[in-house]
Amino acid sequence: MNGKYYQPSGYNSDFDFKGNDFADYIDHTRKKIRLARLDLHSDYCEEIIDANAPFMWLPKENSDYKKRAVLLVHGLYNSPFSLRDLGHVFYQQGFLVYSILLPGHGTVPGDLLHIHRQSWQKAIDFAVNALKDSIDELYLCGMSAGGLLCLDYHLRNPHIKIKSIITLAPALKIKNSIAPLSPLIAKILPWLEKNNQDNYSKYRSFAMRPVPEVYHLGRTVLKKMQQKKCLDIKLFMAFSNSDQVISAKACEQFFRHYASADSRCVIHHSGLNTNTDPQIHYLNDIFPETQPYVLRHNGLPISSENGYYGVNGSYRDPKKNELLYNPQFNELAKAIVAFL
Repeated sequence: MNGKYYQPSGYNSDFDFKGNDFADYIDHTRKKIRLARLDLHSDYCEEIIDANAPFMWLPKENSDYKKRAVLLVHGLYNSPFSLRDLGHVFYQQGFLVYSILLPGHGTVPGDLLHIHRQSWQKAIDFAVNALKDSIDELYLCGMSAGGLLCLDYHLRNPHIKIKSIITLAPALKIKNSIAPLSPLIAKILPWLEKNNQDNYSKYRSFAMRPVPEVYHLGRTVLKKMQQKKCLDIKLFMAFSNSDQVISAKACEQFFRHYASADSRCVIHHSGLNTNTDPQIHYLNDIFPETQPYVLRHNGLPISSENGYYGVNGSYRDPKKNELLYNPQFNELAKAIVAFL
């Protein structure tokens, strides 16, 4: 593998956009991606840039309907592409759909070697400020670390009116037992894994540096909620009990302890359902008719019709026993639409 993948590109270790316009931010970020990536020498150059760049989808304005917008925030090591399928769900409901690229992502894995969570916070702060005055209702939707950043944004800015927050597998607690030691480990071991970068929409080499950033952010959010006692905003949460990255138990505890009465939760699980809580709905996470068959972390927001990760998608992950898509994505989408 090209050793340049493991070095910072010099273009993407912080949030450096100085303007106020979202379209200008997209152009600025696309230029950085074009300068930093090492795989833009094929016929798929624009496709690769599109997958990693922030985007905005603007349906024709309906003067008889509220102007509603959703801001999509992807997870660690991933890209805006991972939330496109959910973006289409919102778009079909008449939403303006916006997506950001978190600093350190979408270029080369080495850009995460010196990342700080404050850079991610600056990115979401910019996006909300750029959107909030031109729309009637703003929703935040994030996956994994992105979901955590959405919760963090609201807790840092309770005066900013957000209609509701949609979180998928929020990284409230990292499942790996080494997470509390990650700040020390990151100083000694810069890389968790080094793999061939054969996936153009996410990193497959994993820098250690961002792990303690997510860990500390999760602790901060939980500490604030312990003081706050109840989340004063509608929350939708979805996760799989088979998730190998984040703690499903921590997600369920958070929802049960802090979610408001009008919040909703979808849990993908296996086994007998004895739940009587009307706020929680259960879906399967094991699918014997498929191989591999367990829904874990990255597949949660991906439709089976996704052209890259879906049933007939072009990408095939070498890992076994893990679905790259969610066979019950349509049911999850219906639950989100009903929540809206």
